[in-house]
Amino acid sequence: MPELFKLIDVEKQFKANKVLNRLNLTVNKGDLVGLIGKSGEGKTTLLKVLIGFHSIDKGQIIFNGEDVTKKTGKIRKAIGFCTQDNSFYPELTIEENLFYYGRLYNIPRKKLKEQASYLLNLVDLERNKKILAGRISGGMKRRLDFAISLIHDPEILILDEPTTGLDPIIRKSVWDLIEKINKEGKTIIVSSHLLDFIQEKCNKICMLNKGKTIIYTMGELKKKYPALKNLTYMFEKIINEE
Repeated sequence: MPELFKLIDVEKQFKANKVLNRLNLTVNKGDLVGLIGKSGEGKTTLLKVLIGFHSIDKGQIIFNGEDVTKKTGKIRKAIGFCTQDNSFYPELTIEENLFYYGRLYNIPRKKLKEQASYLLNLVDLERNKKILAGRISGGMKRRLDFAISLIHDPEILILDEPTTGLDPIIRKSVWDLIEKINKEGKTIIVSSHLLDFIQEKCNKICMLNKGKTIIYTMGELKKKYPALKNLTYMFEKIINEE
C-alpha cells in the first residue's frame, strides 16, 4: 500500500518532561493501526500531534509526500478525530448533528445530504436519524460520533480509546464498525488498552514506549514470539526488553 504519512525523529517536550523522543512512524493508505502503550507513555500526545493540536519541537511530518511540519492546517483537514467524549449536541437529532458539522466544513448542501445519508447507513443509524441525540443508547452515541468525524470525508480517522465505558457487547459492535469503516477505504489509527481487539482487527501494531515507537504486524510478532499466543504477553515481553 502507498505511504500516506510519516513522522521522522519527532520530539515533543512539556517543561522538563520529554514525552516523544525521536519518534518514527509510517502509516500507509488503508492501514488499521493499533496504538498501544502503558498509561502516561504519550499516546494521546502523539494523536494530538497528528491532528495538529500540538506543534512538535523537532523532527518532520510528511503527508502525501509533502513536508507539512509547519503547515498543520493541511493535515488537519485530512483527519477525522474521535475522542473518548461525545462530540454531538444532545438537543439536536442524529441527522441535524451531521448537517450542523457538515456546514462547519462548508460542504455544499447537495453533497452534505448525500454524505450524511451514506454515513447514516454506514453506521446503521438511518432508521433513527430523527431521534434526539441525547436520547440514544451508548452504542448509538459512539456510532454517531464516528459519523460526525467522517462527515468531511477525511483520509484518516483517528480514534482515542473509542470504547471506554461501554459494555462488552456494545464494545464488540463498535470494533466491528471500526473494521467496516476501514474496509470502506479509510486509514484508521486507534488508541486502545483492549489488546485482544487490537490483535484481532489491526494490520499494524504500534507500541509506544519511552517516547519511541516499535512497530510490528501480528505475523511478525508470532514469528518472533512463537510461544506467546496473546498480544498482552508479547507486549509485556517487548516493553521489558527495551
